[in-house]
Amino acid sequence: MRKRNKILLIILTILIVLGSVTIFLVIPIIGKSVMLHPDHEQMYMFPDELGMSYENVTFTTEDSLELKGWFIEPINTTNSNANITIIILHGATHSKAWMLEHYGLGFYSQGYRLFFFDSRNRGESPDTELGLTWGIDEKKDVRAAVTYAKARPEVNSSQLILFAESQGAATILFYTAEYNDVSAIIADSSWAWGDQMIRQAYPMRSGFPWIIFGQITVAMLENNYGYSFTEISPASVAASINVPTFIIHGKADLDINWESANEIYDQLLPATAKAIWTVEDRGHVESYLEPDYFSRITQFINDNI
Repeated sequence: MRKRNKILLIILTILIVLGSVTIFLVIPIIGKSVMLHPDHEQMYMFPDELGMSYENVTFTTEDSLELKGWFIEPINTTNSNANITIIILHGATHSKAWMLEHYGLGFYSQGYRLFFFDSRNRGESPDTELGLTWGIDEKKDVRAAVTYAKARPEVNSSQLILFAESQGAATILFYTAEYNDVSAIIADSSWAWGDQMIRQAYPMRSGFPWIIFGQITVAMLENNYGYSFTEISPASVAASINVPTFIIHGKADLDINWESANEIYDQLLPATAKAIWTVEDRGHVESYLEPDYFSRITQFINDNI
């Protein structure tokens, strides 16, 4: 009997150790990998399928990444909006194909020149060892895209707009706060505060609960990055933005609290031309479904550049 009890105790101890390792190490490591390196979205749609004339382009970031994009000519070069170029950036798990599907025809029909691109770790652009950084390293991708666009002879650099959704929206807010070198920005569905965002994002993206798993994973991520999620907060840098800024957010967003829009907007300086639209009954990055989505953006652009 004693020998049997001893064996059972050893087995129980092993199970407890294995369970603890799984809880405190394996699951957080899996969660970390999912957060940093989501699968690339395939190019399931191309501009010519929508009747758009386009060019495949490659441009290089300051840290030597070759990013991929589509440069799309306006539908009619005599249109008053044809002199305006909109650079379009996706969110954390999407690509330029997703943005083309959901925003392409809307902007194209308004007469703009369009520049879609894949940031690092997404679409046709290359992976990095660090992975997604919630807009911090992705700023380099926006800088490269802006530099590339301004160097093209057909682009009027005084009429260059940044448009993005979700993580992309946070990225262009970070970027503009640092450089202020574009004519206007439109940020759809950005978070305001990084620590609040990650508490919501972790369970949805990893499939594991925040308690224990999320907290350990975030500690790992912050150690990876060398900064904390509280530092990844667009609201904390919004006061440094001095170009016209349009903030959009769906009030039924379950991914990012829609009140983030108000918090970012409130931090923009009063002297900055700014607008906000919080959209009833629209979820995360669903505001584009409103019939007047693109006409509202066009009105904002026409009023401010």
